[in-house]
Amino acid sequence: MTNTLLTIDNLTVSFEKKDEPTQEIIHGIDLRIPKGEIVGIVGESGSGKSISMKGIMNILPENAVLTYDEFLFDGVPRQVGKQDRLPAAMIFQDPMTALNPLRTIGYHLVEVVQRQGKVSKKVAEAAAIAELDKVGILLPEKRLTQYPHELSGGMRQRIMIAMALLAKPKLLIADEPTTALDVTIQAQILSLIRHLQKEEDLSVILVTHDFGIVAGMCQSIKVMYDGEIVEEGTTDEIFYNPQHTYTKELLKAIPTGDKGERLYSLGNHHSDQKEVAKGQMVNLTATHRVLRKGATND
Repeated sequence: MTNTLLTIDNLTVSFEKKDEPTQEIIHGIDLRIPKGEIVGIVGESGSGKSISMKGIMNILPENAVLTYDEFLFDGVPRQVGKQDRLPAAMIFQDPMTALNPLRTIGYHLVEVVQRQGKVSKKVAEAAAIAELDKVGILLPEKRLTQYPHELSGGMRQRIMIAMALLAKPKLLIADEPTTALDVTIQAQILSLIRHLQKEEDLSVILVTHDFGIVAGMCQSIKVMYDGEIVEEGTTDEIFYNPQHTYTKELLKAIPTGDKGERLYSLGNHHSDQKEVAKGQMVNLTATHRVLRKGATND
């Protein structure tokens, strides 16, 4: 049995527009997601984090084209498509856009349960109530009858986590799951994801622009910039021995909380995009790799 849950080689995502050249957004990235770990994918908005994850989940826009050389899930070759659904689920950044405002919470949860197998509505509701209780929602029976707008942001995000877990995934992708929440609720949601990951023995991909979040959550980190993974390694390797210029710039941008501190700008790095476009990943250790311009990896 392999210790790697997800293996993807040369993942590319392009967008096709009528009467315009095809635009490549993700430039042939390789992904390895270990079993039972939380992996952070970090980068600014527009770096390709979410598009890559939507490609894995087969929820890209219609004009998007996804290609890859190899796609293994738990060591088994898979074909990304509706006929080959992965045992994976995704938590989105904004629950209000992911939940149908005209449907009750119960409708959303029951639909997920019944999609997994033919069970009665009563059995599905019981499973939904149990999952709501697991994610820390009080009065779960009452919540089934409520609509998304009747719940707080933190509670809606817990609903999204419950929906994801009802799909019985082996891989959970959390795409900026705390961006729209205040600091206190952020901490609660992250603590819940960490707890559920251990309890359910899940592999988790945590997508974020915030290095502070991955520091306390992840065993390993992948840094994305301009549709490429520019550096990857254990959390200690990335924080204490960063090698790529962009990784170093991101780390400098973490606020220290010192009085009078000026915010650091990443603007200077954006002029050096050729380093990303023409680089190759070089092994520094068994776990630490960095994108280097003009390098070869013999």
